[in-house]
Amino acid sequence: MRRAIAELDAATVIRALRQHTDLGQVPIARLAGISQAKVSDIEKGGVLASVKRNQQALQGMGAPEHDTAFTHTPTPAPGAPPSVAEPGTDITKLLIDNTDDYALATLELQLTSLASAYVSSPSQPLIPRVRALRDTALGHYQAGARPRHARELLVIVGTCELLLAYAAHDNGNSARALTHLEHAHRCADYTEHPHLHSWTAGTRTLIADWQPTPQALELADRVERLDHGPQSFARITAIKARAAARRGDHTTARTALDQLQTHPHEASEDPEDLSTKVGGIFTFPTPKRDYYTASTLVLLGEAQPALAHSRAAIDAYESGPQAQRSYGDLTLARTDLISAHLLLGDAEAALAAINDLARTPAPARIQQLRSALASCTQRLTHAPLTAAESRQIQDALAQLRIP
Repeated sequence: MRRAIAELDAATVIRALRQHTDLGQVPIARLAGISQAKVSDIEKGGVLASVKRNQQALQGMGAPEHDTAFTHTPTPAPGAPPSVAEPGTDITKLLIDNTDDYALATLELQLTSLASAYVSSPSQPLIPRVRALRDTALGHYQAGARPRHARELLVIVGTCELLLAYAAHDNGNSARALTHLEHAHRCADYTEHPHLHSWTAGTRTLIADWQPTPQALELADRVERLDHGPQSFARITAIKARAAARRGDHTTARTALDQLQTHPHEASEDPEDLSTKVGGIFTFPTPKRDYYTASTLVLLGEAQPALAHSRAAIDAYESGPQAQRSYGDLTLARTDLISAHLLLGDAEAALAAINDLARTPAPARIQQLRSALASCTQRLTHAPLTAAESRQIQDALAQLRIP
């Protein structure tokens, strides 16, 4: 890279940025002062024709005007006085900041808007906007920023990766979700941002909880020991309770549930906590606590309290503001309601809950619903119902479709 800069070869630098970073063609084009079509041409082997154009592009991408790392320095003649070495790089070219406070605040406002939209809107249409925000923030970082701005830009990048992990998980692509989480973790580690780290680690535990492996409980134990804000700690406690119940560890599940019920609901006083700074999907409100509690109680076989908590979650989401209505949690809470009715042997109520679930719009049927419905079908085999009631419920469940 330094040789390319020294030789004023902007095309090689552009190709390296495309191959080894997440920067898209548009951010690179803006930095280099060229068109997106030209970036595409360069990726295919094209070049910038003039020396001046290469200099302008390199300077736009943050390279120093002169890089003498590969410049030949002639050996002085014998007896000649020693020359004073000039610094290879002008320090003023390093101390650049292409991101002012207004630009940073604009990016953070976009992030807050996207995190809020993730709660109540299917994620698929939001993905291009999240990627664009990530690439813009990364472009600002690559162009040069003072330490405070550079850290905030990487936190935005990491938080966007976390949002993309949520989207991949909801769309049933766990491998891609874990890749995004690895990127988020690297940003959290590099910036030493404890809240980005705890939310990322908690999301990794959440994904493990939906997988047919026993790792979620062990992950929850480790993640629980990280530095958390109140919302993030409540979330990992709820995940731990459900993971323990899946494992048949009733004692750990009950202890975690008790801890969740007594855990305070106050907002974090730390301005860097994602629940405060970003909000939206990075919060853990009361309806979400009720949903997690209901799903854990179903696994523990405690039908009546599961019924109460699933109804509380559904009622809160349906009566609350649209912007705070978690379509994924609302859908899954309905499956817990079905399961609770099956545990009680109430066929009529179970069918009514299935009919309510059937009215859920297709875009809101996240992939976790497939696993939740499979659990309902399995629970049906042990429900205290007549053969005719079981067949009717089984037929109703079979008619539900997951995109």
